[in-house]
Amino acid sequence: MRLKGRLLSVAEMVPPSRCVVDVGTDHGKLPVWLVKRGIAESAIVTDISAASLKKAEALIRAHGLEDMIEARVGDGLSVIHPGEADTVIIAGVGGVLIRDILKSAPQVTSTVKTFVLQPMKSQGLLRKWLVDNGYAIVDESLTREKDKFYEVMVAQQGKQHIPHDVYYDIGYMLIKKQHPLLKEFIEYKMAKTAAIIEQLESRGTPDSKKELEEFKRKLEDYKGVYLWLTRCNRW
Repeated sequence: MRLKGRLLSVAEMVPPSRCVVDVGTDHGKLPVWLVKRGIAESAIVTDISAASLKKAEALIRAHGLEDMIEARVGDGLSVIHPGEADTVIIAGVGGVLIRDILKSAPQVTSTVKTFVLQPMKSQGLLRKWLVDNGYAIVDESLTREKDKFYEVMVAQQGKQHIPHDVYYDIGYMLIKKQHPLLKEFIEYKMAKTAAIIEQLESRGTPDSKKELEEFKRKLEDYKGVYLWLTRCNRW
């Protein structure tokens, strides 16, 4: 079985693990791939939908991995016991939901070594929450499918100082490792932010003024990172 795009980007960030939990696994391809390659010794797959979990169970049986991958119906980490897993994957959902899943299970998360997170939106909000709540973002990656970028974060228990708010929107680790997609990613964010500014300016209402100033500040911050990297001959 092969992975590609977003799922492959997530899989490549998973460290060698005794037991991986894949929250909201859906089809179960990710944990099957990890176990078959020996990256994970075992896995637990969860999904709030019993019907959806049946797809994963069928794939697990097809690969003869019933003794190595267990399927559990449940919400988030509610069906995981403290100490069961050393790696947790939460991918393909919004950053707010990822935050809420982590917040709701402190007894479980306190025993997990590594979290591999792939938020579909609200990435900046998730980064800030992680840093403010005892996590350090130790690695990040990007992948692109058609016109959409996907951000993957690896977090562990620890303290981290973020020197500027722009690094919540453009992950500091992406800059540090000079990710090959970073230039395109910042250009994408600048274009998207400029389009929002244009829409807000066309409204011309008092209510939009504060929001407009916030997006203008973001755009200047993105430009600052872009120009700094360019001047350093990173590209």
